[in-house]
Amino acid sequence: MEDWWTRPARNTHVHDFRFHLVDPAGGNLDAVAGFQSVTVPEITLEVPTYREGTMAWTQKYPGIQTVGQVQCTKGVFKRDSDFLKWLFKCIEGGKEYRSDIIIQEFHITDEFGINGTPSRVIRLREVFPSAHKPSSDKSGESSAVSMQSLTLEAEQINVELVPT
Repeated sequence: MEDWWTRPARNTHVHDFRFHLVDPAGGNLDAVAGFQSVTVPEITLEVPTYREGTMAWTQKYPGIQTVGQVQCTKGVFKRDSDFLKWLFKCIEGGKEYRSDIIIQEFHITDEFGINGTPSRVIRLREVFPSAHKPSSDKSGESSAVSMQSLTLEAEQINVELVPT
């Protein structure tokens, strides 16, 4: 039995900073790519309306769904990443340029690490890059770490709860 003054771990929220971005096939990203930040895409529905001349109100219907962009940011290393090569695969066409990507979310009680077990998995299907900035803007007055960004497009999204 838990004491009344302690909060059980099961009631603790999942933190934003405990995540991995995974390419299960390892085709276009490293198997587990380390990023400083990853934006989770939004799912939106078009909402068409309909009204006939005698109706007092318009009727709304769920329409075509879309998945927003994924923005990934990470530091620039001496050894270059393959993001630009992946973008060129899309430009050239005819090659395998799409990947399925997984965002793993970890709870504080989850085993965290490269082979850890996440609490939730956000699965993105048919992902390809649409933009890549290989480095941040330069300034002789800054001591900031140089950052690169990658914009990904996904056709489908699914959130899966991993059984404990």
